[in-house]
Amino acid sequence: MGDISIVARRRRDGNGVQYGRCGNGGSYSVVGSRLLAWYKDPEKVEYLFGLGQLKRLGKPYSECGGMPGILTHQRICEPHWLGGSEREIFDRISFAAYGYFYDTDDRWYYVIPGPFRIKIPLEYIARHVNVYDEEDDAVCDIRKQVAVYILQDCYERDPGLKELVVRAYGQDITTMRKAVLADADDPLYHLWENYREIYAYFDDWVVVHATDDMREINGMIVRKRQEGGRPETNCWVDENYCEKIKNA
Repeated sequence: MGDISIVARRRRDGNGVQYGRCGNGGSYSVVGSRLLAWYKDPEKVEYLFGLGQLKRLGKPYSECGGMPGILTHQRICEPHWLGGSEREIFDRISFAAYGYFYDTDDRWYYVIPGPFRIKIPLEYIARHVNVYDEEDDAVCDIRKQVAVYILQDCYERDPGLKELVVRAYGQDITTMRKAVLADADDPLYHLWENYREIYAYFDDWVVVHATDDMREINGMIVRKRQEGGRPETNCWVDENYCEKIKNA
C-alpha cells in the first residue's frame, strides 16, 4: 500500500459524494492536521473542493502566491469525482492509504481503508498520534478494537452470527478470536482472508464513536450487510449503544 490520500465530502444537496486525490504523503501529520487547522468551517471546505484534486494540500488561498512551497497548493487541474455513495471513495485510486471525509455534521472523519472501512473522528487521531507517536500504531489499535467488537460483542448479541460461525467453520469462537487477534499487523485483514463468510455478513463500513474529549472509543456501529437501499453512515444512529447490531 502506498501513501496516497483521498479527500471526500458528502454533498449537502443529498446527491452522493465528491472525492479525489489529496496528494502523496497523506498521513495525519501532512494532510489531516492541515484539514483540522485550516479547513474545519463549511465555507473553507467549499473553497477546498472548488480547487479540484491536489498533489499537495496547502494553506487557504496559497494558490494566489506569497507562501513557501511546502505550504502552497499543488493542483492537478482535474475536478473531483462524483459518486452515489461513500462506498465509492477508494474505487478510482488503487492502494490509497488514507481517507479524509467531511460529513453533514461539519466534522472531518478519518477513514481507514481495508476490508472494513473504519470511520472515526479525525480529532481522535489528532489526539492519539501524540500518544502513540506513530500513526500506524494508533490505526492498528483501532483495527484490533473493531475485531474484538465483531468477534465478542457482536457474536454475543447476534444469534445469526453464532449460527454462521458453527455452520461455516465448526469452530469455537474463542479459538477463532485468538487466531484473528494474534495478527498484530492487521487482525481485520486476517478475518477477511480466513473467515470470509463472517466478513460478508456485515456491511463493509464500521462507524466508531469517541468520547467528547477524544480520549477513548466509547461505541461502534456495525450493520448487517444490506445491498439495495443501504443507508449511508451519516444515517446510522445508535444513541445509547444498546442495540449494537443493526438489522437490515
